[in-house]
Amino acid sequence: MHNGADLSVLAPVWVEALRREGLTSPVHVALWLDEHRAPPLQKHVGMVLRRMRGKVRIVDLAAELGVAHSQVQGLLHSTAMRLIVPHLDDVAAWARARAGGIGDESIAELARTSPEVIRLALDGWPGHDPSASDAQVIEAYTQWIGGAPLAEVAAIIGTTPRRLGRELDEGKSSLPRRLQSLDLAERFGWNKATVTRHRRAGLLPSPDGRDGLSYWWWVATIEQWESGRGGLHSCPSCRAQYLTETGLRGHITREH
Repeated sequence: MHNGADLSVLAPVWVEALRREGLTSPVHVALWLDEHRAPPLQKHVGMVLRRMRGKVRIVDLAAELGVAHSQVQGLLHSTAMRLIVPHLDDVAAWARARAGGIGDESIAELARTSPEVIRLALDGWPGHDPSASDAQVIEAYTQWIGGAPLAEVAAIIGTTPRRLGRELDEGKSSLPRRLQSLDLAERFGWNKATVTRHRRAGLLPSPDGRDGLSYWWWVATIEQWESGRGGLHSCPSCRAQYLTETGLRGHITREH
């Protein structure tokens, strides 16, 4: 909690995000805010607002920007956090105002923010399965974050694993995406065998989970690993990325 504020009114996705990023006390929140003093770029805020209005899918944003699906998810998440965290002391009042019949537009005007930020904080990202109850959605999210297999989570919200997997790939699901070997291969310009080799050699971070035979990582895990390494070594010709300069030189010798 921040300064005693009741954060249980936040959407589950943000409660979990605060926990994962260590924002569990006023001191930690203050440090985080100090590190993120610069406002988010307006074009990134615009992406969040378009997403909240249901006007665009993550897959569409990825195509617009020419980047991977997972990068767009990470960008949306980080921008949303920068929009929500400064208002942590206010979210309980927002929820009370809502319960009292005050509209999001009026709440936003008093809070000097946008109605989309109110909805984002209290409701999370737009849902895509109106047939699922709030309790089912919360349970599905909790199980997913806890590492439950795709099939189990799909069953909770009454859909098929194939459909849920497709919605995750297309950015239609409010669940955070899990990156599998093929996603890492696409992200870094590798192949699946290279990902497997790096994982077995301990060159990649430990997987966050396993679904059947497939290992997976959260987007934040990979981004933190990238940041901690200080960047990968990119081929100037094809942009393939390597963990070491030796690997990059070998690639250039073989391919270019």
